[in-house]
Amino acid sequence: MKILADENIPHVKELYSEFAKIVTCDGRKITADKLADVDVLLVRSVTKVNRGLLEGTSVKFVGTATIGLDHIDTDWLNEQNIKYTNAPGCNSIAVAEYILSGLLVIAQKYDIDLRTTKVGIVGAGNVGTAVSERLDIIGIPYVLYDPPLQQRGDPREMVDEIGLADCEFITFHVPLTTEKDSQWPTDQMVDASFLAKMKRMKYLFNTSRGHVINGEALKNWLDSNNEYQAIIDVWENEPFIDRDLVEKCFLSTPHIAGHTREGKTRGTTMNYHAFCKYFEYEDKLDDDTFLKRDMPKDIIHLRQEQSYMRALASAVWNVYDIRDDDKALRGGLNKDMTKHFDRLRKGYKVRREFTAHRIDPLTLPDGSRRTLTELGFRTSDDQESRS
Repeated sequence: MKILADENIPHVKELYSEFAKIVTCDGRKITADKLADVDVLLVRSVTKVNRGLLEGTSVKFVGTATIGLDHIDTDWLNEQNIKYTNAPGCNSIAVAEYILSGLLVIAQKYDIDLRTTKVGIVGAGNVGTAVSERLDIIGIPYVLYDPPLQQRGDPREMVDEIGLADCEFITFHVPLTTEKDSQWPTDQMVDASFLAKMKRMKYLFNTSRGHVINGEALKNWLDSNNEYQAIIDVWENEPFIDRDLVEKCFLSTPHIAGHTREGKTRGTTMNYHAFCKYFEYEDKLDDDTFLKRDMPKDIIHLRQEQSYMRALASAVWNVYDIRDDDKALRGGLNKDMTKHFDRLRKGYKVRREFTAHRIDPLTLPDGSRRTLTELGFRTSDDQESRS
């Protein structure tokens, strides 16, 4: 057996070497000629898997270490009886922590108490749910908007567009769908008409797919009022991203919201479990193996005089400060943005999630210890930390 894998998928050789010969390469450079004698293809979202790539090859199994499937022509794969699998929810925690970092930057910049605002979460699947859980912990009001889930009987309270329009913040966590796929297509769902309906929205986040938002409409919306701001991680036509839109956004990042070590590892292990099941190999993997082996020993010390919200922001930014990735992307504005964007993604220093970090409890102001531990942080006096 032979496996070709995107070089940015971690732990492939450790997991699959006993079953197959492993070859890795840049995901954007996976071509049909490289797949002639390949049985298993492991990809991320940069590789378009379709008839043009796979016809005439020996590929029997495709695994994408991502939550989405919009880069996979599932209809054609089904026709050819080629098994495919994805990794739903693998990076939901990472994206939720990205959103939290961005919310706290906005709160600091504009002196906003997030607990007196309302966040609209568009898409209440794995990622949207992870975002809502963290807002619940902090006490930030939110509403959920997800017509497909609502139609399927999701028991949670959902709002319609009128309810969504009552939110100052709106964040998108939807799959990319077309009219062929869904009664509620998300391709270009955020257009001039949609933006005009969102009367109270000042802050827009998109970490789903670039084509969910019409870039020209977003630029016009941003230009129409200097209070309007956008935090964008995903872009139309990646890697050929719109330099002008990058400049206009409050924070612009290079499609890395879900790029934590934990998220990438979950994607790998979910694909591995599906691979073992399909080929009927014994699956002996403990999902925590790689993360336990590589746990950092840092302790975050916070300034004791900080308020509850400032302590929360300090802890979050000690782990992940979204402004660093914004600065890195803007560093290419006077360069070839296409190459710069790909270079940043390929060379990204994958961050860790909150659960990999410890905080000195003696520096925590009243009430913040419970919040931070519920968000996933450990404290330096945890029993686990002593062992």
